[in-house]
Parts: sequence; structure tokens; C-alpha cells
Amino acid sequence: MRLKEKVKLFASGIIVAALLIGTGFGVRMMVEPEHNATIFAAPTTRIVSLPDFSGIADMLNPAVVTIESISTFKHPKIAPFGGNNDFFEYFFGPNFKRQMPQQERKQVSWGSGVIVSADGYIITNNHVVKNADKVKVTLENDDKKYDAKVVGTDPEIDIALLKIDKRNLPIAHLGDSDALKVGEWVTAIGNPLGYSHSVTAGIVSGKGRRLGTGMESFIQTDAAINFGNSGGPLVNMSGEVVGINTAISAQGQNIGFAVPINMVKDVFQQLKENGKVERGALGVTVSRLSETDKRYFKTDHGALVQTIQKGMGADKAGLKPYDIITELDGKSVKDNNELIQLVASHRPGDKIKVTVSREGKIKTLTVTLSSRDDFIGNTPGKPDTKSPENKSISSKLGFNVMSLTDRIRYQLRIGTDINGVLVVDVNQMSEAYDKLVREGSVIVEVNRNPVIDYDNFLKLAQNFKKGDVVMLKLYNRGTFRIVTLNVQ
Repeated sequence: MRLKEKVKLFASGIIVAALLIGTGFGVRMMVEPEHNATIFAAPTTRIVSLPDFSGIADMLNPAVVTIESISTFKHPKIAPFGGNNDFFEYFFGPNFKRQMPQQERKQVSWGSGVIVSADGYIITNNHVVKNADKVKVTLENDDKKYDAKVVGTDPEIDIALLKIDKRNLPIAHLGDSDALKVGEWVTAIGNPLGYSHSVTAGIVSGKGRRLGTGMESFIQTDAAINFGNSGGPLVNMSGEVVGINTAISAQGQNIGFAVPINMVKDVFQQLKENGKVERGALGVTVSRLSETDKRYFKTDHGALVQTIQKGMGADKAGLKPYDIITELDGKSVKDNNELIQLVASHRPGDKIKVTVSREGKIKTLTVTLSSRDDFIGNTPGKPDTKSPENKSISSKLGFNVMSLTDRIRYQLRIGTDINGVLVVDVNQMSEAYDKLVREGSVIVEVNRNPVIDYDNFLKLAQNFKKGDVVMLKLYNRGTFRIVTLNVQ
């Protein structure tokens, strides 16, 4: 190649290289700002497919049943000339309805249930079958209604066990509710508003939710739950029952609650064998530690002992008010709710190690558990309405009263700083009822005089005369209210 041509080629190469370099820098100058602008941008969009619940529905539907609960009640017969009985009350007084002949009426309600054994055992809610005279069960794709026997009930966690006379039934497999995670997909199956075997889906919205003061520790879900879903299964993506649908929130939408299936499994055998559940009790009332409590007692967990029930396990073992229960059988106690759950998982007569913090020192006591029924009872109890004292009070004020015992305090969460008598058996025809005096209220003052106890109230009531106006101070659920009543 001639020298001139070589020089020409070399020069051309330099020009091309320069152009390439210049172009490279140019591209960089154009791209770099764009690159910098996307540093904090969202990652590349991914296409995520939603879960398919059809397989779960196919698997579980045969094990879900419709429950028909039939109860009867007495009701005054229809007014002889038609219309509303209130017309006759206007002329004949408020006792008109009670004086009319009574006739029996039938009330039917519906719920759901889930078959858990091939020989006919079905789990549902206690409130579905409560007070029912007859319970009937309808299976999927079977028009026959089977008579069901209520084998056992556990009102504290709202569970009932039924039995029908049929074999080789499809069953639902029970999962592990403790393994559930918030945000996990779940499905609710049941008969909402009479629409048989409806399937709704959502996620676990929360765990350990409490709606009252009992043994509740609900799973919260946004899977649609409506009237009639009660007693049906809440199912995970493996097709396992993780809860029994129980309640909905009346104040909001997409807030439903289910009893964790592990709680149901814990009581199943007792319901099957005994028809009821026996739970152990320490015999104490406890409260959650506030932040100031934690600072004062120098602990970050536990349950504060408020009162001790005389003669029960805690009393005999030496527990005292102001003790902080921090461990149970070596397991750390987070708060009062966890303590209740742990104690209730044992039976009466069981011996457990209770570790307490007392005046800065750690003590471990051995407690023989008493019966939970002995402590709180199934109901607060009823007064002797035939006693002359209560008959007199009822006729004068329109309700009866009873002593405020430790058992009632525990069940109704009434602190030891509240003294008085408990209102029971409010006559719906009375002035007291019209002024919203309800069972469970505590009369703490009469005519500005403190009510110390039942006997003290009776002495005050002896001075009530027909035509007098009595002023009562009532306590109910943390609030006080003043009511005036005419003595009858």
C-alpha cells in the first residue's frame, strides 16, 4: 500500500474513532440524567396471578352443612279486633299484654356447620343452636333434613358440637391456626342469608382479637361474612379449616371474626365425652400492665393481680394482690389475656408453677387449680326473688338486686373500688326499664347515700314509700349515671 493511502486510511480511522468517542459521550450525556432519575423509581412491573379458590370450594363444600335451629316462645294472642295491642294498652294499662292469653310461636334461624368426623360429628357456633328445641341439618345435594343432637356446648368460645345419625360422611381436615400469618389468603364457606354454600375470599387481617372479656382470641378477616355464615369454616390455601366463622362488626364493613381451630381442637374431646368443658382457674382477678405500671414494678411483661378469691388455689398457694405473674410453668406471660389462655388450657386439679414478682423479688409458687366454674360461674346467678325483701324492692322500683360478689366482679369486670348492689330482673313494664336501667348495672348511691353492700341497700330501701321520688346513682361499664324513679 502506498504511503499516501496509508496516511489517508489512518486519518479516516482517527476520524471514525473520534466520532465514536464523541457519540459515546453524547449518548452518555443524554442517558445519564434519565438513569439518575430512575434510581428511586419502582422496579419493573411483574404480572402476579391471583389465587384460584375453586379447588378449595370443591374440596370443602361437601363437608359444609346448613343448620336450622327451631325454638318456640309464648306470645300474647293477636288483639281481638285487629291492629296493635298498644291501642288496648292505652285504655287498659301496661299490664294488658301480660293478661292476654298466651300462644306458642315458632322461631326459625339458620347457620352453618362443618363435618369433622365421618360418623356425623359437626362443629358449629353455640349461638346458632342456643335455646333451640330442635336442630336440623341439611347436607350438600341432599334435600333430607337430619335431626341433630346437641352433644355439647362451650359458650366461652362460642362453640357447639352436634351429631347426626349418618355414616361415611365427607369431612374437613383441620389445620393449625397458630401458623396463620397476617396477610395470608383465606376462604369463608357457609350459608349467608340463606344462600347455601357461598364462598367468599379475603386475607387474615389480624390475630388475637377480643370482643368481650371471656376466652376469646379471634382471627380477624376481610372475607365477607354475613348472617348465616356463623359456624361455617374459615379455610387456608391448603384446604384446611383454620377457624370457625363467628361474628361480624356492626360498626364497619369487611371485618369478620372466627374462632381459631386450635381452640376448638383443645375442647373437642371434652365436648364429645362430657358435653361441656372444664377449665382450671387460679382464683384471681388480673389486669394488663400499663406503661406506668411497668415503670413502677420494674418489669416489661406480666399480669397484675388485683384480687384473690378466698379458698381457691391462688389463695392457698400464697399469691397476693400487687403480685406480677410473669411466668406459668416456665413460659413467659406477656399480659393478662395470655395468662387467662394459659391457665384455661389446664383442667381443675392440675398443679402449675406460677412465678411472680413481689416487691422486687422473684418467687415461684405451686398452685393447684380450682374450677373456673367455681370462680366465675356460667351466669352471675339469680337472687331469691321470693324473699320478702326482693319482692318489696321489685314492687317499689321495678327490679331486683343481689350482692356484688367476687365472682360477679370477675365476670362483669367490676373493680374492687366499686361498691353497691347489682341490678337484676328488670321488669320491662316498669319506669326503671323506660329510663334504661338494665341488668348488670350497680347501684352505688341512693339519695346521695353510698351503698356499701346488700344489707345496707335493704335498710335504705325500707324508707321508700309510695309516691316518693328516689335518686339512684348507677355504674355500668366504666360510666356513672343518675336516675330518678317514682316509688310504686
